Amino acid sequence: MRQASVVAAGALVAGLLVATGPASTAAPAGRGASLRASEPPAAPASARIGSRVVLGGLDHPWDLAFISKKRFLFTERDRLRISLGTVGGGRRTVGRAAGLWSGGETGLMAIELAPRFARNGQFYTCHGWRSAGRTDVRVARWRLNDARTKARLVRTIVRGLPSTSGRHGGCALVFGRNGALYIGTGDAASSRTPRRLKSGGGKVLRVNPRTGRGWPKNRWAGSKNAMKRRVFTYGHRNVQGLARRGTQIWNVEQGTSRDDEVNRLRRGGDYGWKPGPGYDESVPMTDHGLPGKQRKARWRSGYPTIAASAGAWLRGKRWGRKSGRVLAITALKAQQVRFLAFNKRGRLVKQSRPARLYRRYGRLRGITVAPDGVLYVSTSNGGGRDRIIRVVPR
Repeated sequence: MRQASVVAAGALVAGLLVATGPASTAAPAGRGASLRASEPPAAPASARIGSRVVLGGLDHPWDLAFISKKRFLFTERDRLRISLGTVGGGRRTVGRAAGLWSGGETGLMAIELAPRFARNGQFYTCHGWRSAGRTDVRVARWRLNDARTKARLVRTIVRGLPSTSGRHGGCALVFGRNGALYIGTGDAASSRTPRRLKSGGGKVLRVNPRTGRGWPKNRWAGSKNAMKRRVFTYGHRNVQGLARRGTQIWNVEQGTSRDDEVNRLRRGGDYGWKPGPGYDESVPMTDHGLPGKQRKARWRSGYPTIAASAGAWLRGKRWGRKSGRVLAITALKAQQVRFLAFNKRGRLVKQSRPARLYRRYGRLRGITVAPDGVLYVSTSNGGGRDRIIRVVPR
């Protein structure tokens, strides 16, 4: 998930977030002591939020990316198609590819525009793939023609990301300011995968978008193993959102019943997920009892979790002082958008939940900021009942 680089003027919104008082909730014990929620529960937001449906009749729209002020590409996980939508409600299918595969939580997932999309029409997707009876998760480069009517898959740049049943397939994409492509992956519900550096699962990878090779400044850039050279961070369960804040990359990670997380990523960082043996999901999402140093999450849901899915930084004048400070995240199970305000040091200072979006549209999956600063959110209810929703402050 990402935000567009163009911002437009809008109304200044004050008081979007409200502070919350101390609170904690007990959760089932796993390795170590019983868990208490690390953050207070979100209170309803004080600012007014307006929303309306832009598109309906969709099936698990996973992600969307604006190609202009009024047009966007979006993916549908199980229909395995890329479509061009408009803010006025228009749509047309522009891309499919033989070999795309959906199963469980995996299918046609993240979409990210190349930095020079306006010139070359290139974009990237992360998706399930079936070949010779085997399945994996891959990242590929596509090109949309000048008429914006047809997209074709040009080249697969990363393959072999683990997928068996389709559980925990990730997947998230975002470009860094330096031109590197970051890829957030899932652990495929495998005990060894998150901490095995030769596996691409349960990681955030940083690659050259042209070749798919590891970025030369990665911690293990000198490794003999091609996948290890790609690893930026490890010890993740299921990375479903990536968002850039200046030069920083943040992730939204879907957890077990113990915790969902938001993390600020550091090169070579260990984020502490080790569910072995037997894929024990009662262990902490970030287990500080493991050898070495584990990076502390910047936000944790505590128990019960909300099934955090994606994230985008609010941008543009219509959000006032909240622009660049508030990460908006979607939640599947809790059916809400959560606004998380962080200071310049990356410390959580406030959080809130817009009442307008709470359990109104069902399970919420994707979230993107348009060039004019408007939020667009997709649902994940299935059965052809899904929608893309326009969200604005009033």
